[in-house]
Amino acid sequence: MAKNRDNSWKITVAAPFQGFAPAYWATTYPEFGNRSMAGDMTDIDILDPTKLTQGPGIATLTNGDQGGAVSTLMKGILDIPTASDTAYAVGGAKLYKISSTTVTSDGTWPHTIDKAVVTGEDGEDIIEYQGNVYYTYNHSGSAGDIGKLTEPSTFDDDWGSTTPTGAATLQDAPHPLCVGDDDIMYFGNGRYVGYYDGINNVISVDELDLMADAQVVDIGYAGGKVVIAANLPNLTGNNANYGVIYFWDGISESWEEPTIEVPGRIGSILIRGGAIYVFYTELSSSAYKLGYVQGNTIQEIESFSGSLPLFYQKTIFKGMIAWISNAKVHLWGTRTSDLPVQHSQYMDCGHATAGGLANTFGSLVVASTDGSTNFKISKPSGYATSARWYSLTFPVAVSIIDKIRVHYNALTTDARVDFTLRYNRGASTLSLGDVRYANESGTLRKTISIGQEVDDFRLELSWANGSASNPLDIRMIEIFGHSLEKD
Repeated sequence: MAKNRDNSWKITVAAPFQGFAPAYWATTYPEFGNRSMAGDMTDIDILDPTKLTQGPGIATLTNGDQGGAVSTLMKGILDIPTASDTAYAVGGAKLYKISSTTVTSDGTWPHTIDKAVVTGEDGEDIIEYQGNVYYTYNHSGSAGDIGKLTEPSTFDDDWGSTTPTGAATLQDAPHPLCVGDDDIMYFGNGRYVGYYDGINNVISVDELDLMADAQVVDIGYAGGKVVIAANLPNLTGNNANYGVIYFWDGISESWEEPTIEVPGRIGSILIRGGAIYVFYTELSSSAYKLGYVQGNTIQEIESFSGSLPLFYQKTIFKGMIAWISNAKVHLWGTRTSDLPVQHSQYMDCGHATAGGLANTFGSLVVASTDGSTNFKISKPSGYATSARWYSLTFPVAVSIIDKIRVHYNALTTDARVDFTLRYNRGASTLSLGDVRYANESGTLRKTISIGQEVDDFRLELSWANGSASNPLDIRMIEIFGHSLEKD
């Protein structure tokens, strides 16, 4: 805060906008951080750090809800298309064919996963391997299986337990999939890691045996090794767990030493450019964490509120790590090395319970459900009127806030943002009015007089009355005030 001899001061919130403040989740009124960081935000886009604006709204794909072709919560969604504008997703007892705009609905698609004798087929993950598509699912009898799609529409739902050499059912457990640089498909199977060698048509569902109470929750491949994320003893709720990252060469009878202990429960891992990122949480912590493997330890790099992303709830988007937390999409990283790393909450998932997240067609796709009868798969579209952004809380002793000056990009029809001053640790609020196209068209800045005495304050921006078609971009906010001499 700049202060002059006449007791005046000025606070400037300006580019580059840098996402959440450190430990924003720990308090309602965070004070620590750079001035252009957020104390909180919902559905905000700062991918272009020169402006603060609405994140994307979402649009349901054609046939992409219960009124069309979607009757289950999609979990695994292919991150890489198998052909131009063609990919697949799995969830519940359905295998779906999707494009960038549409969920296929005809006599073949969606395909019902139907393994003879069993019930309750529940799809989990999906992958393309050696020109075919494989999908994992659990079913009744505390077991699971792997299905196979030979494009365009030949289905073998019980392929894993009947066809390859070594065929067997899977455990009732998460079954994340990955393909290694050795051209082998690997999968989690409870306390085991399995593999499928497509060249020799050989499968093993229990090739690597971890500790008796372990459960594989995610799997990947980096540096010529299978990277395995497991929890022990994999208890949910208010129960302590510890996570372990194992490395395996795919051949030896055991994993390599040393393993990496994670201080808490692992949600998932993500491998990018050889770096191994880990989402995890500690029982005693009120936040979830993103870290990366450094040597034989986990280096924490970010904390966030909400929930742990599962193996089908993370991807790479515009060079940044994207994940789902409490049915919201978060982003972490930077689009260029010249800019600071940032963590933002970017867009909503739709319904209250999120499924899979992918970046299949150069744009995010996300699945969700209300938990009962409504399902959908969506993509970004337009601008979110749910967008809101709160500044840091600024302690200013005893001061008068004289005015704010808002700078913005050229306004278009119906663009609007509303301003609120919240002060004295939230005890009081003052509406400051708005910037809107109807009144400020043709201008690039507006000064709002205030004259309010405060001990501390934050600015709150809301686009609830704004436009879903035309955003209002904030370039800078200047806050002017002066301190008071009081006993």
